[in-house]
Amino acid sequence: MEKFNAVVDLLSESWRLNQFAKKLSHYADEKLKKKILNQVSRFDKHFQTATAEFGLEVLDFTGAEFEDGLPITPINLADFAANENLFVEAMLEPTIKIAGSAEIVKRGSAVLGRQGK
Repeated sequence: MEKFNAVVDLLSESWRLNQFAKKLSHYADEKLKKKILNQVSRFDKHFQTATAEFGLEVLDFTGAEFEDGLPITPINLADFAANENLFVEAMLEPTIKIAGSAEIVKRGSAVLGRQGK
């Protein structure tokens, strides 16, 4: 089970690094931006293959309406009233689950925002 947990952690950290590279590309000149995005595209292809090989799915709920059953841990939920309409503003870590099932292996963490603000 330790090897499985190591793979899950590696997938999570790889996803985070890839998200960072995507954001970083917005600050690069066109030549560097193209290189970064080509590398991100290559990574995405291999990442999808690897997650499928391990029978896992990596979920990103960015933009989704927040509800209690969502398999994430919101880091700023206490900042809002119970009756507010919230959405997932940004994922800090992805949710990882067993492919083709509802079994969550690792809950993601997220920042919430108010809808319509």
